[in-house]
Amino acid sequence: MPRMIIRESTDSKKPIKYLISDSEGIIMDYLWKEKEGKLFREIMEYLNVECQKPWKKQTVNTFINRLTNKGLVVSENCGGNKKYSPALNYTEYKQGEAKNFLDVFYSGSVYTFLSTLSGGQKIDSSTADELRKFLEEK
Repeated sequence: MPRMIIRESTDSKKPIKYLISDSEGIIMDYLWKEKEGKLFREIMEYLNVECQKPWKKQTVNTFINRLTNKGLVVSENCGGNKKYSPALNYTEYKQGEAKNFLDVFYSGSVYTFLSTLSGGQKIDSSTADELRKFLEEK
């Protein structure tokens, strides 16, 4: 069973939970690629027409509510309807997801992660040089 990956949201009121299902990911991908928030009916149309997902309104509403509860989607009232937008952009999401992965599984240690990834073996000199260059730039 996967562990929940959480970090405090930018508004410090609600933690962001980065663990999302494939179905929630489809909705997030749609919201990330759009410049403006989307109405529920627009999300439904995208899922049913573009993605060919024959999901019912209740199913999509459940996914959106889960994403909202996870702190990944925000809504605003727009003429009696709700407009949904991502709470953070794709890059911020991926950075937070990676950081929390390190925190949860490797106590925040990049060294422990890389050691595990390499199977405890030494890395070759070109990889070491790439890592050194990356760290010096940061």
